Amino acid sequence: MSRVFPTLPLALALALALAACQKDGSSSSEAKAAAAPTADPPLLLSAEDVLTVKNGALATGVVITGSIQPERRADLRAEVSAVVLQVYKENGESVKRGDLLMRLDDTSIRDGLTSAQASARAASESLEQAERQYQRLKTLRASGMASAQQLDDAENHRNTAQSDKVAADSRVVTARQQLQRTEIRAPFDGVVSERK
Repeated sequence: MSRVFPTLPLALALALALAACQKDGSSSSEAKAAAAPTADPPLLLSAEDVLTVKNGALATGVVITGSIQPERRADLRAEVSAVVLQVYKENGESVKRGDLLMRLDDTSIRDGLTSAQASARAASESLEQAERQYQRLKTLRASGMASAQQLDDAENHRNTAQSDKVAADSRVVTARQQLQRTEIRAPFDGVVSERK
């Protein structure tokens, strides 16, 4: 009789466990059926998305610390005193030789150039007149109709007119150079590293 009692509780426990498993199994299949329509669609991969893993060694190199200095460097400044109208290149931008970096106000310099050109024209006309007067008096002096003093005065006047013409032409050249300096250009190919 002692053998009957241990098998009976074991049989009852087994029957209860089987009944519980059956009940969970039926509700589990219902849950799967309900969840299936809301599942995400399968993920599609193209050939570019797939990478074949290969066996290989990792390449390592020497670690070097230091600083990099440019091969050429130019500090550009305005050579004329004027207001900045426009900046064409910013820090980090590449430039080619001759690219316009900045433009300055050239109004007063243009006025100076116009004035210098007018002075040069007047000096040229004055020189032509002095040269004609000198040649006329030279001819008259050769024929004895003009004094040596008159010829010397005409020659001095001509020389002064020549000096005035040279000075006026020099002012025109200077004004043109000043006008060119209102445009700051890149002296060589490179990168704008710092703008102050």
